[in-house]
Amino acid sequence: TNLQATIETKDGEIITQIRHVWKSDTNYDRLDYLNNLSRYVVAHKPGAEELHHRYLEVMERQPQPVWQRYLGGIMGGAGFSVFFGCNLMDTIVAVIASFFVVLLGRKIAKYEGNPFVYNFVISFLVELGIILSVHLGIGDHSGRITIGVVMLLISGLGTTNGIRDLLHKDIVSGFMNILDSILGAGAIAMGIAFAIVILKGVMV
Repeated sequence: TNLQATIETKDGEIITQIRHVWKSDTNYDRLDYLNNLSRYVVAHKPGAEELHHRYLEVMERQPQPVWQRYLGGIMGGAGFSVFFGCNLMDTIVAVIASFFVVLLGRKIAKYEGNPFVYNFVISFLVELGIILSVHLGIGDHSGRITIGVVMLLISGLGTTNGIRDLLHKDIVSGFMNILDSILGAGAIAMGIAFAIVILKGVMV
């Protein structure tokens, strides 16, 4: 919910800065290098100029290639679908659906930061495609495909972090994380259900 930093000067003056976090996403590559930078600071106590230089090196790292995100999404969605019992044709549908989950996610994230709307729109559109594919005879088990592909949208990280914060007595942050996860999961369920109702699809 916010970032807080407090320092004490040599004269004993306490200085605190607080910044509100209005939107967040996890860049694990950058997180890894920032963790390494933190360890370096503790071990070597660099000056402000060197620290700033090293910080900029981390922040200016090249982002993950777009094709890797698509590949990861396809492997994740198709892999979970196979795990839940999909056959070959179902897996083909899952590959296509997973591709569109990543594509829609990248497009919608540019205009919509609300996780409820984000999850609802993606799950609704992708479920429409899955049901139509099964009705056209491309796949056989829409339910199994859906369960596998929807794993790309479900995040247990928020709940885990929320419980951790509650255990650390950070009540506001803990409840915020848990509530975000619940709303996100509810949006996914509503999007899928809405698609089923519209197409009168039967989950096999």
